[in-house]
Amino acid sequence: MTVLAATDVSGGYARTDAILKGIAIEAAAGEIVAILGPNGAGKSTFLRAVTGQLPHVAGRIALDGTDIAGLRPRRVARAGVGYVPQEANVFATLTVRENLEMGAWLARDPGSRIVDMLDRFPVLAEKRRDAARTLSGGQRQILAMAIALMVEPKLLLLDEPSAGLSPLAAGALFDTIRQVAAQGVAVVLVEQNAMDALSICDRAYILAAGRNHTTGTGAALAADPDIRRTFLGG
Repeated sequence: MTVLAATDVSGGYARTDAILKGIAIEAAAGEIVAILGPNGAGKSTFLRAVTGQLPHVAGRIALDGTDIAGLRPRRVARAGVGYVPQEANVFATLTVRENLEMGAWLARDPGSRIVDMLDRFPVLAEKRRDAARTLSGGQRQILAMAIALMVEPKLLLLDEPSAGLSPLAAGALFDTIRQVAAQGVAVVLVEQNAMDALSICDRAYILAAGRNHTTGTGAALAADPDIRRTFLGG
């Protein structure tokens, strides 16, 4: 079942400066979709368009068939979109449990959701009384995802989730992303670690200059020598 269907999405931070120039991206329930491309291609900007943070958006962004393009972030979150930005994605001075409480602002049963998250992510249960600033980079990213999952989203958007992580921590994080998708959530992630992203995604979109360039399965794109040379660093 298609959860996200974005078609002909254009826009930017000013009316005269279009960063996105007709992008089309889809993601189904339980699917991991990667968005790749060089710096400035519009990857993170597209996530902000979906979440209602981009001031000027044209085109259609459908969530379960309902157009959410142009809605305010609060309404997008209520519709079922979770979002983890690359930076400032946890409350550093609050404990792990308090971070989850902050993420529960739209949850139907906050107490039960917190218990669910602590059960799902044992490392967070172990650290639930610790300040978020004391967590490792990988643990912080898991906490950031758990905060976004508190509202039971249909669609989870991740912006550079492995940035700054060691290969070991990134591998553990990608395993966690697989587990989230396996529970039926559509996951869309923007990644600079392209080969790692291709190894876990079902499909990937490569953007260039604000437009779709290439689409295919992770395995097919990873094996394409032209794609590797042009977009994946060899």
